[in-house]
Amino acid sequence: MEPEDFDSEMSRGELINFLGEFLAQNSSADLIYRDHLCSIIVARIFDEFGHEGLCTLMMAIDQRANWISDIIFEQSDFDNAMYSIHGTYDSSLVEKARNSEGIIELNKKIWRLRKKYAREIANEVFNEEAEIDEMEQGD
Repeated sequence: MEPEDFDSEMSRGELINFLGEFLAQNSSADLIYRDHLCSIIVARIFDEFGHEGLCTLMMAIDQRANWISDIIFEQSDFDNAMYSIHGTYDSSLVEKARNSEGIIELNKKIWRLRKKYAREIANEVFNEEAEIDEMEQGD
């Protein structure tokens, strides 16, 4: 291949063939497809319904997957903290927060607390159900 071939642009057909071969050979092609589809769906829901639509999507995901998830931080939390501490605003603060040591530490603590509180919640629910059963049997 001539050195100038590296500088020439690919035609649309060559690019499509290259991408097709790449995806066919790539073991993560399914992951690429899944990630792209999920991004499209989330963007469409947000464009049509805003934050409320994303909350509805989150609740539907929770029900389908049998999860209980919650929003830990909102952008306004970071904006308020940044302004009150430093008197400034950073439009990319949420993106930066995702890779911060603080969020990593928070996630580690949440993962540890999950088991503790899962046991406490299960015990609470069991005891409440036992009390209801006792009350029903006493009637």
